[in-house]
Amino acid sequence: MILRFVEGVGEKTIHTLSSVYEAVKFTAICLIHMVQPLSYNPAMRMVLTKQIYFTAVGIIPLFIMMAFLFGSVIIGVVIVLATEYNLQDRIGSIIITFVIDEFSPFFTALLISLRSGTAINTEIAVMKVNKELNTLKEYEIDLINYLFLPRIISGIISITSLSILFALIMLSSGYVFTLFYMDMDLHSYKNLLIDAIEVQDLVILLLKGVSFGFVTMLIPIYSGLKTANSYTAIPISVLNGMVKLFIAIFFIEVISLLLQSL
Repeated sequence: MILRFVEGVGEKTIHTLSSVYEAVKFTAICLIHMVQPLSYNPAMRMVLTKQIYFTAVGIIPLFIMMAFLFGSVIIGVVIVLATEYNLQDRIGSIIITFVIDEFSPFFTALLISLRSGTAINTEIAVMKVNKELNTLKEYEIDLINYLFLPRIISGIISITSLSILFALIMLSSGYVFTLFYMDMDLHSYKNLLIDAIEVQDLVILLLKGVSFGFVTMLIPIYSGLKTANSYTAIPISVLNGMVKLFIAIFFIEVISLLLQSL
């Protein structure tokens, strides 16, 4: 009985370590291809352009509306709470920290994950089940350069740029609340934010955008590649991929908070 238990633990440990090794190896290969100029051939650039349009441009109208609504409401709540706790002199820094450092990149990553992450996971899984990936290999087409790299780079570009756009719209819409609640003119509100923002805030926004964008595309792609050769395995692959992706996003957020607290 004890021997079976030890064997079971050993098998699970070996399987887990093997899975981690394969994931790290795949990540390293993708990173190496990202820094190789030969990877950016015309076919790759064409796919990249289409992927950026699908990931970022197509969602802009909905994105702007959500950013405006969230900005006016959330910044309003922040201002009310800061006023109740006599933190009026720190309203600017609180707004900047919350909007730029935390909410904008995190919410953008979640939104893109739900919209594009699931689509890419399903796309790669279907191609795996239909043997389309094997067909591309037979024609000596580099899967990383043609399929994976454009999606990963589009994720980085899209989430980083949309995070910046989301932050700008949130901060702009927050003026609506300050105008009616605090009777603050636009010039004072603008100076309030400019005085509070620091280079560190912009660096955090960019680093989070790049990190979120990378995992938002990498994990669904890798999950799709690991799909079993049956159509019934596709929903399971997508579900597992999304769970791992959300864990990765929360993990990055927690690490960011820990580093900022040091």
